[in-house]
Amino acid sequence: MALPVSAAPAVRKTLDEIAVVVDQDAMTRGELEESLQAYFYSLYGPKAKMPPPSSLDYQAAKKQVVDSFIQEVLLAEEADRQKIEISDGEIDHEVNNEVETMKKGFATEQDFDDGLRKENITLDDLRQEIHDKFLRRLKANRVLRMKQQELPGATNVSDGEIRAYFDKHPKDYEQVKFSIILFRIAPKARPALAKEVESQAQNVLRELQGGADFAVYAKKYSEDAGSADKGGAVGTMYRSQLEPQLAKGIFAIPAKGMGIVKVPEGVYIVKVDYKGKADYASVAPEIKDHLLKERQSSGLKDWVDSLKKKATISIDGKVQTFVESPEPVTAEGEEASAAPSKGEATPGAASTTGPSTVTYTDQKGEEYPSLPQGGSLAVAFGGEGFSYGTQDLASIYGSVSGTNQGFPFGFGVNGEIDFAVDPTLEIGVLVEALQKISETIFDTVGTKYEWNASTLAPSLSAKFLIPLDESTNFFLQAAGGYHFLTGANEKISGSAVTETIEMSGANFGGKAGVGIEFMLDDHHNSAIDLGADYRYLKFTPLTTKVDANTGGGVPPSPLPNLDGSPAMLDFSGIDVFINVRFYLGKD
Repeated sequence: MALPVSAAPAVRKTLDEIAVVVDQDAMTRGELEESLQAYFYSLYGPKAKMPPPSSLDYQAAKKQVVDSFIQEVLLAEEADRQKIEISDGEIDHEVNNEVETMKKGFATEQDFDDGLRKENITLDDLRQEIHDKFLRRLKANRVLRMKQQELPGATNVSDGEIRAYFDKHPKDYEQVKFSIILFRIAPKARPALAKEVESQAQNVLRELQGGADFAVYAKKYSEDAGSADKGGAVGTMYRSQLEPQLAKGIFAIPAKGMGIVKVPEGVYIVKVDYKGKADYASVAPEIKDHLLKERQSSGLKDWVDSLKKKATISIDGKVQTFVESPEPVTAEGEEASAAPSKGEATPGAASTTGPSTVTYTDQKGEEYPSLPQGGSLAVAFGGEGFSYGTQDLASIYGSVSGTNQGFPFGFGVNGEIDFAVDPTLEIGVLVEALQKISETIFDTVGTKYEWNASTLAPSLSAKFLIPLDESTNFFLQAAGGYHFLTGANEKISGSAVTETIEMSGANFGGKAGVGIEFMLDDHHNSAIDLGADYRYLKFTPLTTKVDANTGGGVPPSPLPNLDGSPAMLDFSGIDVFINVRFYLGKD
């Protein structure tokens, strides 16, 4: 039946395939899909699209929906065993509200009736299905609340326990009063669409910073239903009440300031009115309430797990082996909250964590905001020190009495602009300038040879990122291009000769290596790269030009070694580098 997703109505168990069986109750495939639609609707609004069944987001949502159904059925069965009764008045009120909500999804009453006929069910059938759903839910909640009161030690928390919790969680009670404008980004949105939404948010932020009224813009643009009608006002909240990524971004904005915070469900423009820390006396009652709920939830979890051990449960046709619930259970049958409640309203991202579109998600479903968004640009500047694999020009002169060369033998500077093909792969253009430290060579008769060499090269580069945590990446990189000698010369001085020779050459060269990237700020706008690579770069043959000559012969061009082979200037060897990288288009 074409009913609004927000209503999440039950569907008749006709010939629909059974998805979940819990003792004598069952959830059909149709019911499961509608519950999943309602789940994603609650996260991302009416325009949310279901991710493919093979995706991590779909599987995580399915597990949550199925676990809730299993728990609700088992608790309702326990209520029947304890002969807990629910009055028809309680259920009828819920049924009437649900039917009216469904009707609002249709243009007219006639359209609603047509929808029922299309599904081949009557209004009485629909009301009965809704009645059964709410009866089960009310039974489950009633028996949970009764069990809560029976748990030993579930009603006592000492002052010492409250104080210890406060001292152990100092950051949890940092407070912030703020307002928001939310621009949603649908799950798995195309990078181009996500970038367009971010660009729109940036434009609105600039107008607000220019003096536009925040409340007016919140009502006009914000997609957060809980705060938009209030001009974006959320109220005062503790850090622990906010989803961690959202909290990190909000607390990075100074008091009386505005900024952008990107989270899985979209982009927030945040205006911070006040930041501070609550005193112990003001939060002690809420900590006590939280610890009581935590203690009760732990006991309820053990009890619900004991019900699962006795039940027959089948999912997708496979009988399930009991596995203990990883989370405590609350009186409403949901996961226990890790923070006391406070504030006028809570933005959507504060209560739920959905799949990421701005950050990268690996195969384990872990988010890494350290990675760039696909389609974005980054610029980098840096330097390096390097060594070579040969003795450079010394071989031209045969035997020598000694050489004098400093370490690290050479250095370089570079500039680079990269394009993120996707969050893990960047390609770009790199410009490098390399300079060898001067080398001095003495031959057996005391003649001194001093030379310098520098190069300039445009190259193409590629960088593959592997996230280690939310602020650190390991990377593999490679670059290659055409290199030019821009300042190679040799000065010869001795008792019988004084000579200056300019050398020129060009050749292809490249490098490949590894490194670690460390984010430098909370918004992941900048990073420092440390690493090492091996460079292969040789210039041969070397063409010479004599600028000054007193005594001695003029060297031929190209310059040969004593054995007749072409002379070679070698920049090959190990590089150690450090770069500073700036990601463009972020907060």
